[in-house]
Amino acid sequence: MSCQAAGKCGACALLGVEYAEQLRRKQAEVERLLHDRGIQSTVHPVAGMEEPWNYRNKVIANISMKGGRISYGMYEESTHRVVYAPDCLLQNKVLNDIMAGLKEEMDKLHIQAYGFGGVLKQVLLRIGVSTGQVLVVFVTSQDLFPGRAELIKRICARFKCIRSIVQNTNFRGTSVVLGDREKVLYGPGFIVDDILVVRFKISARSFYQVNPSQTSVLYSKAIELAGINAGDRILDAYCGIGTIGLCAAAQTGCKVIGVEINRDAVRDAIANAKHGKLDSARFYCADVKQFMMDFDSPVDVLILDPPRDGCDGAFLQSVRKLSPARIVYISCNPATQARDVAALTSLYAVGDSWPVDMFPHTAHIENIISLSKK
Repeated sequence: MSCQAAGKCGACALLGVEYAEQLRRKQAEVERLLHDRGIQSTVHPVAGMEEPWNYRNKVIANISMKGGRISYGMYEESTHRVVYAPDCLLQNKVLNDIMAGLKEEMDKLHIQAYGFGGVLKQVLLRIGVSTGQVLVVFVTSQDLFPGRAELIKRICARFKCIRSIVQNTNFRGTSVVLGDREKVLYGPGFIVDDILVVRFKISARSFYQVNPSQTSVLYSKAIELAGINAGDRILDAYCGIGTIGLCAAAQTGCKVIGVEINRDAVRDAIANAKHGKLDSARFYCADVKQFMMDFDSPVDVLILDPPRDGCDGAFLQSVRKLSPARIVYISCNPATQARDVAALTSLYAVGDSWPVDMFPHTAHIENIISLSKK
């Protein structure tokens, strides 16, 4: 397949590479990173997708103007120039259609982009693939959004799958998309989606994996590697809205303690546990390093899925103090994962590595490594 924005937006660095070759390269990269850190771990073949297209359930469209009309897309690599990409091969087709419809309606209403006399900076779209529900988020530079009411009326009539619309006001002139102020304009302010056997509430700020079919593959393998028994105590570090911890609780009957610094995510995690009647899960808004240092009960399994930067020295020290019997480390950056695992090998034996291709046609790869206490 070809894309009119290929070579410009920088999102699909491997678009011209055969998919089987992409998977081979990604496996080799994980092997190299582990080897360079002196880690002996068998790297299994990458779990790829049968149809590696239109998998992204989230769109962030940067809004600009061209010829007096709305233009939208990703930024050209290393710039703030918007590359118009109406039919992105990675984004969910429904979201592509909604974004194209939004452009048409905004042009009819003469809505202007931020920097061109208007206030609209970005449009964020999310879809619950299992439910078909869509969340629309207008990111604006100020609270006043001229034409907002008529635009909402038109797009809701045109796209029945839209369940909720939110306006997020971001006064800052930084690259951070979402600001701190939100107003629900239509619907409940969130959508729901299913992973494995659990239903999750997803709001504008929720961390939620962008590839739903591969998320099920990733979480199933992580839960399998954790070797969880009913009644085991699991600590889910960087838990977000509780996705992996609640899936583990639903499948195994374990007790889950989830820790996350984002207050909105914790609120969603608590609601998700309540909705799923998973009473054995508890979620805390806290700095995970300090929480683990203060936690004085035994933990059977530590599951962690940290940001791309991985774990700092203070976190690793808290892991040593917590001393769980098993660790399952999920990472979207195998380079920092390898570094962190190497720092734990004096206390833990390293198991196999299981890469999962969450981001086909990009250079990114997700990897799972299991560790067991020596």
